Amino acid sequence: MERGRGRGGMLGLLLLQALSEYCRLERKPPVTAGLIAANTLIYLRPKFLHPILPSLNQVWFNPYLILKHKDLKRFILSAFYHIGESHLVYNMLSLLWKGIQLESAMGSIEYASMVAALVGMSQGITLLLAKVLLLFDYERAYYNEYAVGFSGVLFAMKVVLYSQSDNYAYVQGFVVPARYAAWAELILIQMFVPGVSFLSHLGGILAGLLYVYLKRSHSGANPFTKIIRVLRVCLAGL
Repeated sequence: MERGRGRGGMLGLLLLQALSEYCRLERKPPVTAGLIAANTLIYLRPKFLHPILPSLNQVWFNPYLILKHKDLKRFILSAFYHIGESHLVYNMLSLLWKGIQLESAMGSIEYASMVAALVGMSQGITLLLAKVLLLFDYERAYYNEYAVGFSGVLFAMKVVLYSQSDNYAYVQGFVVPARYAAWAELILIQMFVPGVSFLSHLGGILAGLLYVYLKRSHSGANPFTKIIRVLRVCLAGL
């Protein structure tokens, strides 16, 4: 897919919004800023990165190709690619809002390890769901689906952010209990936004729930090591 056309307006909005929010903070969240910068640079594909950045067609998240070729490049990098300016801007503004809150509360080191875990978990659970759905003849819809983007990780982050909240949250104009905000957004986006990957978003929510459960079972410690070990075992069995 061609990249680099129709750029300018929305990316400028993203830059202004990010800089405005970042400059107002007393404590700057470096990991969140780095993630936004990395996603944006990958989308813009400046010339000096051409030799090292795979093309979009080389990193689509496709369960069939990932399992057939044991393709870790697709498994990991697909989360950091976006198919259009609006896709990138929507995800990065969401990352900015969630990332500032989570990184400020957790600290940069724990936050970075959480994001790494959620990337692996959300991708791994999505892959597992696609494989399981083969048993119900859903392979055409999900097993051969092509998807990219950070939204699965963002759904997982929303679950973590609201996991202990008794407040309410606004989701696309609706007021819902914060703990169920990710589920409400999953349903509403699927109803009103064509072409989104339901399985990737569901995988993100389940990854967030699993992360919260494992963290609580470890008395507040970061369960990153155990998560990676469990994920490796699950993927080896596919």
